[in-house]
Order: sequence, then C-alpha cells, then structure tokens
Amino acid sequence: MVAIFVLTLFLLFISVDLIVLKIQGKYHPAFEPSSPQFDSSIFDRNSFPIPSNIFFSKGHTWLKMNNDGLISIGIDEFGMMALGALSILNCASVGKELRRGEIIFEGAYGNKKVKFLSPINGIVKSVNENILGKKISNPYESWGVQLASKDFSDNQKTFFSGTEASNWIKKESIKLKDFIISHSLKTDLAGATMFDGGSLSNDTISLLVDNSVNDFEKEFLSL
Repeated sequence: MVAIFVLTLFLLFISVDLIVLKIQGKYHPAFEPSSPQFDSSIFDRNSFPIPSNIFFSKGHTWLKMNNDGLISIGIDEFGMMALGALSILNCASVGKELRRGEIIFEGAYGNKKVKFLSPINGIVKSVNENILGKKISNPYESWGVQLASKDFSDNQKTFFSGTEASNWIKKESIKLKDFIISHSLKTDLAGATMFDGGSLSNDTISLLVDNSVNDFEKEFLSL
C-alpha cells in the first residue's frame, strides 16, 4: 500500500508539473521536442521596435536627419543581433568625402571583422568616438558618424521606414536562417545555433567558417 501511495503521489506531482509547464508554454525536459521550430516572432515589431524618425538602408545601416541638417548614421539592430557581440573598430574619419558604397564602419565580433557601407554620398563632419571598441547595446542612440549630404532626399526612396522597415527585417530574418543553414560547419551546428529555445543565439556568424564573412557581407550588407 505504501508503494502504491508513493507511486500515486509521484504521478500526481508529474501531472501538476506538466500542466504548469503547458500553461507557461514550456516543455518538460523528458518531453522536449527533438527539433523545436525557429520562432521568427523575435524579429517582429515588438522585439525590434522601429523608431518613426529612422530610415534603414539595405546594408543594415540606419539614417536620421538631424535638426542641424546633418545625417546621423549607425548600424541597425538586425546587424547587431545577427553578428552577436559586435563592436565598431573604425569609422570613416572626419573630413573624408564618402561615396555611396564606400566603407563607413568596420566592426568586429570575436576575431572576425565585417565592413558596413555608406548608404549615401557625403562629407564626414563628426565621429562618435565613444562607441569605438565597445559593444553597442542601443543601436538607435549610438550613431557612428554624421554626414553633410545633399542627396539624402534623392536616395530616400531606396530606404525603408515604418511598417515597410518592419516587414523588410522579418524577411531578412528568414534569409539569415537559410544563410546559417547553408554555411554551418555541420548539420548539428545549425540546430544548436537556431533552435536555442526558439531564438537565435549570440555570436551566430562566429560559428560559421571563415569565408562565410565575405558571403555575409554580400548577402546582407551590400546596397
């Protein structure tokens, strides 16, 4: 009788545990699905809010027109998330005349480097040295350079903003998932990278082979 009572009590505890986990939307470790699905909702507007006064370029830099007429430019949140612990090593120097498509930022994650391109023509008027060598936690307040540019309005139709920007970032997240799968060193690495509790883990790209850095730049950072 004692054994039956103990077994019944054990099963009761397990049942209650499963019910609580189900309500929380979680799984008991013994019943964890072997291949959880990628949760693209981490890229929706709630997870990645789109500031109303920010424009996005295809190269994952953002632009903002300031009251003084200068254009602040930084790296968008998708770029920060995809590359993990990204920090900016270098910015285009003050006084440099940048052409659209030239290097404006050089970032580092781990021991790898990646280049971001200027989305517009302009002359560098200011560099935010406070961000150099540091991990950026709030990308839309952490501008890298400010440009004097006359062609912002002419190129504005090539940028994304508002709902259009939100939808574009969602599409980029799907493309990133496919990129990781195709460039992973082995199949189980892709699983460990993407199926981490339904979200992409940090340092995603650093898990890939070295030559995938150039592919990442071509796929996500070109204009």
